Amino acid sequence: MNKKILPTFAAVFIISMLIVTTVFAATIDPVNRTVTTGNFFVDWSETNPEEIVEIRWNGSPNLTNSAGPSCSGNLEYFGNSWASEGEGTPGFFFGSLVGWGTTGTWNTPTNKKVNVASISSGCFGSANVPVTTKYQFWDSGAPANRIKVQRQFAFGSTPYAHDVRPYIPRLYPQDGFTQVLHPDSAGTTLRTETTDGCDFGCIVSDWDGSWFAIHNPATGLGMIVRRGSSSVPAALWVDKDDGSFTNSSSVLLLQPTGGFTGTIRETEFLCFYDGSLWTPSTRLPRGC
Repeated sequence: MNKKILPTFAAVFIISMLIVTTVFAATIDPVNRTVTTGNFFVDWSETNPEEIVEIRWNGSPNLTNSAGPSCSGNLEYFGNSWASEGEGTPGFFFGSLVGWGTTGTWNTPTNKKVNVASISSGCFGSANVPVTTKYQFWDSGAPANRIKVQRQFAFGSTPYAHDVRPYIPRLYPQDGFTQVLHPDSAGTTLRTETTDGCDFGCIVSDWDGSWFAIHNPATGLGMIVRRGSSSVPAALWVDKDDGSFTNSSSVLLLQPTGGFTGTIRETEFLCFYDGSLWTPSTRLPRGC
């Protein structure tokens, strides 16, 4: 090769690499509380550090929605944590661990992570339990379609004697995301639940506790929620909320005898897919 060409070739190569890096590198805007990666755009509320108001994947429209305001801020949003028992009946119990009345901090320790510290107080059902939520994103490769969520509850010494939905990832619209897919308790058969009749939630116990998917059967679009390793037993909670018009299905952590005390952690991977990445089965797509 002509040596005079080498500098030009090297310059073009370096510029090309910079362009590739720019396209795929995660960009975090701490002022507007947004994260942009090759596949995701995620926007948090500027007043509630836990509330995700917009989430887009691979050029999609906004896949979530919020409802409110009431008390101090919105009640329903992507990222909620609730405890609810006997909904739709007189005297039912409702607890907001992450919901309305939530305040706290939002920061970015690295260009691929977001840390939130919060507490819900001053509203009906506010649990006044310190919560920490950590997000991790990937720029490219097989994990580029997933978001890692780690949430920690500091219950302390006073028992919280209620089952807890640790993280509620709402998909909009409700009349599109009508199904919840999951393996049975043996992990060998794919089950399909619908949100019909689950306005106040439906507990599914025929589940192996590993993952479930909120699925749009018409488009093939959806999101898999895969649980990380945990010693806390759980059931599957199938739900929809008319206020935000979302499928709000989630994991339900089952309280031990006497209630939750001390520190409880939950890790979940949110894996987005369409028909080109996954045909529903008990085998998850690569990277999830």
